[in-house]
Amino acid sequence: MKRASLKAIINYSDIPIPQFVDIILSGDDEAMYYLLHERLNHLFYLRFQDYSHNLYDEFDDVLDDFFIYVRESGHTPYQALQRIKKKDSFESWLLNTFRNYLNNRSELESHIPLVNDGGEKFPLLAEKSSSDGEAKIHIVSQVIAYALQVFYPRGRFIFLRSLLSILNERQAVPDKEMAGALGMSYISYRVTLHHMRMNIRRFRESLLNGESLRLDDRHKELAKRINNEFSDLYPLLFNSYIRCIDMLKTSSAVKELRNRYMEERGFAVHEDAFSESDHVAINRFWVKFNRWLVPGMLTMWQQ
Repeated sequence: MKRASLKAIINYSDIPIPQFVDIILSGDDEAMYYLLHERLNHLFYLRFQDYSHNLYDEFDDVLDDFFIYVRESGHTPYQALQRIKKKDSFESWLLNTFRNYLNNRSELESHIPLVNDGGEKFPLLAEKSSSDGEAKIHIVSQVIAYALQVFYPRGRFIFLRSLLSILNERQAVPDKEMAGALGMSYISYRVTLHHMRMNIRRFRESLLNGESLRLDDRHKELAKRINNEFSDLYPLLFNSYIRCIDMLKTSSAVKELRNRYMEERGFAVHEDAFSESDHVAINRFWVKFNRWLVPGMLTMWQQ
């Protein structure tokens, strides 16, 4: 979540709590940030401590997820706030909502089956999937091709960047800086990524249920190529990633950011941890891809 500026904090500091409802409903995400991370932060932390032993994530990550929960749990941003009858009780409502969120989240996470992958615990999300590698490759190739077909250039870029980070397990450029280069606030970047994951999950579930995705001819060819050359997935994605940059309205800012990191660290974004001699194994990628789809259990209130 984007940190509120000092100017914003000063502007918000003297506003009575009831007025925050109207301010936030007007679309001011920084006002919600100020409430969560500044004005009421210590009270949120006290409630978090009651549940922290049952949660996988740290306080700041949980609070960022809670922001998205409040913002995105309706058809319009902050729709739940419209049901508040007594604006004087907004602070209590927000804290009680956080407590309920923590209770539901800890209850859900306590019942998630766990498997072990190099010592790290994560949800087992692919229960319905076939154990057959060819079936998994088919699903992954279809999902990637369809996502690249339907996402707009900025979303396509973020999706490819996410896949490359799944493969090499690191990002040379932090999300906050990349969001700035894309002309987005960090909040907008996180919300875009959240919606993207939800869509990818939907595409994946359709395929697991035996349905098909409507690919045009060009993306059918892409899916076929990924399917046939899956062990070389990284260079396929990286080449698409580089081409996608040129389609961005902010391409010059993204290129400048990439070049700065290349000069500072001696490698281009994403290229340091993966060489062309490495090959992608479907089972390992399948597990990591499914983990990426539900980070921090952000989707739990929609299940």
